[in-house]
Amino acid sequence: MTEKKYRLDEMTYVEVREAIDRGIDTVVCPVGATEQHGLHGVLGIDSFCALKVGEKVAQKAKALLAPLMPYGMSSSHMSYPGTISLSNETLVHVMRDIYRSLTTDGFKKIIVVNGNEPNYYSMVPVAREIREDTGVLIAISNWYAALMEIWKELPGIKGTEREQWRWPNFMAHGGLLETAAAMTYKADIFRMDQAVTYPPDRREAISNPVLTAPVKMEEVCKFGSYGDPRAASKELGEKWVEMAATRIVERFDLLVKTLAEKV
Repeated sequence: MTEKKYRLDEMTYVEVREAIDRGIDTVVCPVGATEQHGLHGVLGIDSFCALKVGEKVAQKAKALLAPLMPYGMSSSHMSYPGTISLSNETLVHVMRDIYRSLTTDGFKKIIVVNGNEPNYYSMVPVAREIREDTGVLIAISNWYAALMEIWKELPGIKGTEREQWRWPNFMAHGGLLETAAAMTYKADIFRMDQAVTYPPDRREAISNPVLTAPVKMEEVCKFGSYGDPRAASKELGEKWVEMAATRIVERFDLLVKTLAEKV
């Protein structure tokens, strides 16, 4: 979608109707959060990541792009000034209304690009509800998970000492991946002179696939972020965002193709 407008908030309703009439039946919905990300990271990291990946997904999927939803479930960060959090109940209601509005508009497929993991657990049941009520397909991607299988092959990782990291080092709250990806939105707002490192071991002990417990961020790490963001750059972020978007669209196309086939 480069020859025509693709952002809903920059289109008239006539232009949206014309796009749907042309056969554009998919809309991308970026969802982020407003929460602290350590001494170096700005509060909009999750939102900026979701928006930049969402833009790429919309372009690659020839879809329209809904406005960013900049709030999510961030209660574990409320000890840090500036954090704004929705309750689970509020997020469920908001996402239900967004999904239903988009289905009423005439879209048949929705790709949610999520930048804040806790949001995911509220959005999936609502997506199932809308799917069962309307038949509209809602696919939700935690964008960073698109890189989980290949992250050690990425530029900036392969051939460096970071190949020895574990995934939680790379995909850390305020860590290298998030910081670099958010820099594609605006790089000069970060305080990289204040960046510190903090190992993910404590976080993994508290939250892991075997057993997890809701905790406050200050119980996880001293400064509000962990991992090592010091090598983050806009240039790396652009490469990683591009790869994440490509993989999300590939998976979405496979999902649509598989559902279209008879069992």
